[in-house]
Amino acid sequence: MTQNALASLDGFDRAILDLVQADNLLTHAELGQRVGLSASAVRRRLARMRQGGVIVADVALVDPAALGLTFLVSVRFGREVPSRLAAFRAAIQSEACVSQCYSVAGDIDFVLVVHATDPAAYEAWGERVLMGNPDIERYSSTLVWSRVKFAMAVEPAR
Repeated sequence: MTQNALASLDGFDRAILDLVQADNLLTHAELGQRVGLSASAVRRRLARMRQGGVIVADVALVDPAALGLTFLVSVRFGREVPSRLAAFRAAIQSEACVSQCYSVAGDIDFVLVVHATDPAAYEAWGERVLMGNPDIERYSSTLVWSRVKFAMAVEPAR
């Protein structure tokens, strides 16, 4: 998304975004009725926001608990060599069980959200992907008991 795309959002666009972040299955007519625009105006605005990179995907969210266990994993590299960090970023893209990966500041380098069917599957993945990477100095895992809050809607702090 370009800064220009973000700057071009008006009150109608923001209202439409609020609604589609809560329920992406609302029709253009329903959205228009709620924000005070015609269905065709809503369609054009949504198309513009998708083309401009404001809306990056239209997806169905699956409850990870229905599929197994979730782990939060912190990863620390021994030496922060740009090419090795880039290689890790590229490699983690192909790991289907990793739903999120964040490069972070502080004592650790990455935080991952990893899903596994059971502890043995997670252990095997950790040995293959994390222990198998000689650049990783240490990683730690936290098993998620329950999800207290989960929101996909983006609302910046003010």
